[in-house]
Amino acid sequence: MIQRIQTLFLILLIGCNISTFCFPLWQKIEFDLENKNEASKIVTGYIYEIVNDDLTTNETILIRSFHINILLVISILLAIYSIFKYNNRLTQIKIGTLNSILLSGIIFSVLYDVFYNIKFIEINDQTSFLFSFYLIFLAMFLNFLSNRFIRKDELLVSESNRIR
Repeated sequence: MIQRIQTLFLILLIGCNISTFCFPLWQKIEFDLENKNEASKIVTGYIYEIVNDDLTTNETILIRSFHINILLVISILLAIYSIFKYNNRLTQIKIGTLNSILLSGIIFSVLYDVFYNIKFIEINDQTSFLFSFYLIFLAMFLNFLSNRFIRKDELLVSESNRIR
């Protein structure tokens, strides 16, 4: 049912998760020891791969990260499934809770890659989180709002059944 506000929040959640594939999540820059203004290594993390550019040797290494990609696709599919289960609000609440757990797992996986992955732990000069990382937090917030309004609808229906 498109007229419900939680459906709009779920559609926006799907849009945020899909646009996460287009933008980079994070970037680490290592500066040259002699000249602090020039970068010697740039590592950029996308949702589906990590690009390791070594500017001193002009070498680029691609590291595939399918675990974050799979979690994000499952989150998108759960949100789509939740939209079409509008007649069963308790199932929607369970799906929304599972989606929150998946989005939290995505955030923790990204943070692990940035700060604790052995391949990138030696690069400690400058770390920045980019637009796509904040889209995941926006998706979590939209999921929270949709769950809140689904619960509100369920309470309204249960109160009306009690009055009868």
